[in-house]
Amino acid sequence: MFRGGKSKPAKKGKKSNVPNKTWDILTLVMIVLTLVLCSIFAMILANPYSGLNPFPPFTAVPTLNLPSPTATLMPLPATWTPTPTVEPTGTNTPRPTITLEPTYTAFVATSGASPTNTPKPTVTPRPTGVPYVSTVSALDSATYRPDTDCTWSGVAGQVLDANNSPVIGLIVKLGGYLPSKTIYPEQVKISGVVPTYGPSGFEFPLEIAPEASKNTLWIQLFDQSGSPISDQIKLITYKDCNKNLVFVRFKAK
Repeated sequence: MFRGGKSKPAKKGKKSNVPNKTWDILTLVMIVLTLVLCSIFAMILANPYSGLNPFPPFTAVPTLNLPSPTATLMPLPATWTPTPTVEPTGTNTPRPTITLEPTYTAFVATSGASPTNTPKPTVTPRPTGVPYVSTVSALDSATYRPDTDCTWSGVAGQVLDANNSPVIGLIVKLGGYLPSKTIYPEQVKISGVVPTYGPSGFEFPLEIAPEASKNTLWIQLFDQSGSPISDQIKLITYKDCNKNLVFVRFKAK
């Protein structure tokens, strides 16, 4: 009870500063944005390779068909068979028929000694040595990987053909040991998987700080059938932050 007779009126709730029409507009905008996002997701789901997809699926590495040596057969000389000629007589008396001896026909023997004067097939010899050579250099990993520092070390590189074009899909193996780490079994990578080092790039993170070693670590290139197509390259590593990346470039002769 207040003196004077009248009580103070109760306070009303605070009125919102945002009109109802503004909330309707914001709701409509959110609905439109939701529909747009749903449309984008549907397009990516229908075509994962669309330019709208920031993470497109991995493109399969093309299979390389390496030529194999083939035997080239020289054409055999045609066999000449003489035809007997019978001269007609005045009385039409036929002469005795001449019997010719069998003629010699050249052939290629499948087993045993070859007959005299028998042409033999010529075989195109396979080139000696391996078709890929390599160059090795020691670099600062920040040249290709600015996100690395002196606590990182690794082996990386690329594969090129004779025209300096990238070769994708070949097998690269790394093995051996370092003072604090043994790489066994060998690590296997595919050229073209790490484009940081070029379209045919590959990378072997060693997962240790740089260490010095000489000819205890090796790397080699193989084709898709597992046959070696380069020599086994012995590597030298350094305990130096400016040489913590061993870069190997394989190039076809």
